[in-house]
Amino acid sequence: MEKTTLVKDFYSGCVLRCFDIPISKLVKSEDRFFMFGFNADPQMCERILSDVWNRKLSVEPRKFIENINELKTRIHEILKK
Repeated sequence: MEKTTLVKDFYSGCVLRCFDIPISKLVKSEDRFFMFGFNADPQMCERILSDVWNRKLSVEPRKFIENINELKTRIHEILKK
């Protein structure tokens, strides 16, 4: 069974996408925020995010910007419905 990691922070979601972790779902909460569901082990995602925010691991800037645009597009598609 595939494990799912839920992330509330937009930029953390973008970071995980930079490591080619697929998004399994995008969930809109009642307060206009979104949660991003990733097909990955929660401990692995936590380790990646911790290493990035502690400056032990970096992401390629161009890939990060591409993932920002991808997640924004996915959010706006849901908001149009």
